[in-house]
Amino acid sequence: MTIELSRMFGMDIYTTDAEYVGKAYDFIIDLEEGRLYKITLEPFRLTSKQDIVQILKKKSINYDKVVAVKDIILINKNKPVQQKPQRPVSGILGLARRR
Repeated sequence: MTIELSRMFGMDIYTTDAEYVGKAYDFIIDLEEGRLYKITLEPFRLTSKQDIVQILKKKSINYDKVVAVKDIILINKNKPVQQKPQRPVSGILGLARRR
């Protein structure tokens, strides 16, 4: 599946069970591997590090769960997430955002 990341900003996200999840706000990209890692349901603002951690834990979706992207982002919430070795956050963060 190939799509420009800029097209995904603000897209509605639904599950395969037709449940509305939210809108795509920010993206976490693994620049070393060149892959999208997470989609956040809330924008990163100038907040504390703790707030950002909470957004990543509770208000984001692993991109592995994405089934399709066209007019909406479709996710399978029951799909198991592929585990990858944990690396320091500084090696993973690459925030893309339309300004």
